[in-house]
Amino acid sequence: MAVCMECGRKLRSQQSKEVGYGPVCYKRVFGTSMRIRDGDKKTSTASDDFPYYEIPGQMSIEDFIKADEK
Repeated sequence: MAVCMECGRKLRSQQSKEVGYGPVCYKRVFGTSMRIRDGDKKTSTASDDFPYYEIPGQMSIEDFIKADEK
C-alpha cells in the first residue's frame, strides 16, 4: 500500500504512487500542480516520462560531479 510522504494518506492514482504525494500535498510542498501544460498537447502529467519535480536546494548531477572533483 502506497502512502503520501507528506500526510500518510493512502495514494489511489498511479501517478500519485509514482511521485509519492497526493495531488493536494504535492501542490502544498512544491507549489505547483502535478499536471503540467504542454504547448501542443492539452494536458500531460509529470510522470508521463518519469516522475520529475524540483526540490528546493536539490543538486543537479553536474553540481555533484563538480563538488566531487574538488
